Amino acid sequence: MQEIESRYDKANNIYIIADNARYYHAKLVTQYLETSRMHIEFLPSYSPNLNLIERLWMFFYKKTLYNKYYETYEEFKDKCLGFFEDIGKYKGELRTLLTDNFQLFNTQISKT
Repeated sequence: MQEIESRYDKANNIYIIADNARYYHAKLVTQYLETSRMHIEFLPSYSPNLNLIERLWMFFYKKTLYNKYYETYEEFKDKCLGFFEDIGKYKGELRTLLTDNFQLFNTQISKT
């Protein structure tokens, strides 16, 4: 977190979007955040569709592992590494999958 703050030394506030992993709730982290410019916004529980890395892992699984059999560990490892080494060939598919274009809802309550 200190490294992130040092990289963005001119920012008044730094927002981190995170899942609800336990380490984000650790005493050390919460104490640090009390005097920090950083703020953690947590994704809703059980919402992997909002977490972009989960989308990438799902895509990786479908392209590399789903319904595939690898005779040896070396073949399995080569296919997995090959996916990431040549990830550019999936650019078009990933562009639509890894987007932050979410549907937003107005959460303000009208006082009428």
